[in-house]
Amino acid sequence: MNTTPRLAAQLDWMTVGSFSPERYQGEERKEYEDEAARIERQWDNQPS
Repeated sequence: MNTTPRLAAQLDWMTVGSFSPERYQGEERKEYEDEAARIERQWDNQPS
């Protein structure tokens, strides 16, 4: 299965609850980190 860095970030968050950008390099790592930041912002903005 070929997983994009963006999807990998979502899967990591759902399954592990954390992110592992060190698996990627260059542009893929940036894409992963951008998605991780987006997920964290979305999570932080949820009403408690």
